[in-house]
Amino acid sequence: MSGQGHEHQHLAAAGPGPETDPVEAALDRLRAGGHRVTEARRAVLEVLATGEGHPSADELSARVQDRHPGIHRATIYRTVDRLTILGVVTHVHIGGGATAYHLAPGEPSREHLHAICSSCGRIIDLPGDLLDPVTTWLATAADFTLAPAHVALSGVCGTCRA
Repeated sequence: MSGQGHEHQHLAAAGPGPETDPVEAALDRLRAGGHRVTEARRAVLEVLATGEGHPSADELSARVQDRHPGIHRATIYRTVDRLTILGVVTHVHIGGGATAYHLAPGEPSREHLHAICSSCGRIIDLPGDLLDPVTTWLATAADFTLAPAHVALSGVCGTCRA
């Protein structure tokens, strides 16, 4: 795949309409936790809020540097890691060791799930409760706690099958 990012389709159940700018909401969550709002944090959040797919760390860094050339690449990587630890940014493993990032849902939203086409790389957002029966079965029958939001389901989209 090229550095253009993954094509993205959103199928998650629609929640309440956005009342607040997602960047400001994420910054408010940082402030509420006693964390600083830096230029790099704001820049990363602004890029993720554009909704242009699920960028890898490299793609995210390139987009941030396009908008804010003064922010060093290493600072961007450290910022993404820190925002992930703080729960403002989340990630999904999309196969082949790749990780893609997006803004974490604020309360009371539930994180969505992901499916990726193994042929073209298109990522599809799925409703967060889609795998609840599987998660429940694994917990009771196999004493296993599933974390489905961090791994993409793999398959082939209809366009690639055609």
